Amino acid sequence: MEKIKKTVNIKILFIGLCICLAIPSCLYIIKGNSIINLTSSFSFFINPSNKILTPQKIIETVLFMGLWIGIGTCYIYFVRKSDKIFKTWKSAIMVIAIIAILFTIILPMTSTDIFYYIGTGWSEAHYKINPYYTSVDELMLQNEQASTDTMLLKMKGAWSNQKIVYGPIWPLVCKILSMCSNGNLGLALVIYKLFNLMLHFINSYIVYKMTGKSKKYTLMYALNPLVLFECLSNVHNEMLLIFFIILATYYLISKKQLIPAIAFLACGAAVKYVAILLAPFFVLYYHRQEKVQKKILYSLLYGVVFLAVLILCYMPYMQDFKVLNGILDQQEKFANSCFTSIAIQNMGLAEKISKGFMVAYMFIYIVEVTKMLFSNKEYTWEEMMRKYNTLLLLFIFGTITNLQPWYIIWILPTCFWQEEKTCDILQKMTIISTIATSVYFLFIEHYFYGQFYIYTFAILTLLTIVIQKKKTLKE
Repeated sequence: MEKIKKTVNIKILFIGLCICLAIPSCLYIIKGNSIINLTSSFSFFINPSNKILTPQKIIETVLFMGLWIGIGTCYIYFVRKSDKIFKTWKSAIMVIAIIAILFTIILPMTSTDIFYYIGTGWSEAHYKINPYYTSVDELMLQNEQASTDTMLLKMKGAWSNQKIVYGPIWPLVCKILSMCSNGNLGLALVIYKLFNLMLHFINSYIVYKMTGKSKKYTLMYALNPLVLFECLSNVHNEMLLIFFIILATYYLISKKQLIPAIAFLACGAAVKYVAILLAPFFVLYYHRQEKVQKKILYSLLYGVVFLAVLILCYMPYMQDFKVLNGILDQQEKFANSCFTSIAIQNMGLAEKISKGFMVAYMFIYIVEVTKMLFSNKEYTWEEMMRKYNTLLLLFIFGTITNLQPWYIIWILPTCFWQEEKTCDILQKMTIISTIATSVYFLFIEHYFYGQFYIYTFAILTLLTIVIQKKKTLKE
């Protein structure tokens, strides 16, 4: 009886903390405030941030961090004790649904990207421009109606000068979702949120099926605070990227079908290019029993399939190779990464170092994949994913100059096959990433403030690893 009561209390605590996080958004909506006046630094007490550090802002930041520490602690406990806390799938589904809906209610707090999505989608749907070749700023200069359109004004001064930087599936999705809003900014935000909520439930179900109906792994994804905050509250397109990656993985390991797996992985790359890194691991795992010559042949064959799907996705937008400029544009920005502090002092030096790191990474990646290609060892899926995860972490923290907190979500689709201790650290890293975003409540959103984010993230992650190692030694 006491155990049941404790379990119920923890569920109530978790939901209660999420409600506290949603209160400012509810109050903002109840007061009738417009979405166009919503700031990206939406603070706990609905007090717009500025560059002046005040006692109130410090209190707000401490409260925000406290909420996330509480939410993160409950999440870790739920994952570890999943079978004891959730005796039936019905109770687990109920909590997943309640928490997901609460986070969907929360207005974007620490990012303006959703308004970039809405604006670029509307510019294509309503004004018939190609977002790879014409920015919203350029559109507004050319079209008088566009210069007063609230769907575009919300992104003015933030990303309005930026042509689309994502793969071609995402602007297509944005075009459809923005078109459904009929030019209403508030409705557009609701539509995008509902789209991500739907994907979240689908992703949770695929993880459930892919991991053999595991409560632990389903909850690990479905209740992950970083996914909930960045994909449901801030409405990032990582949700669609995750969908394609886990769907591809499901077809590979559950359905034993490589062609649809490669096709879905290519679709993932048509959202964000990072999905390309997984492709060689899929092919080499599927053909792990073949001789080297056949593995090379199959690698080339499926490489063609991957490129064909990717090119097919690009066809509606492609006029020339400038359509790929978005990949390079992202590497010209410096935020939240190990290069940020150098960029503040010497931008030219930071650019040279980052390019050097990228070349070094490409060499390491090619060497590791080549070793697997020519090896006679039949790698297990777990071994493959552990190698991939190491390379992915190296890519995230060693090459990306514009490292945003939500990029840490990329580790989730493959974390289910890591060693238990590694998986535990990866989960905690996702929580730490969210805690580290508290810097946005102390300072207005700005790229060079990113150095505080990466310092906070690095220190807390190192402390987590040290504490875990000490526990291991005691055991």
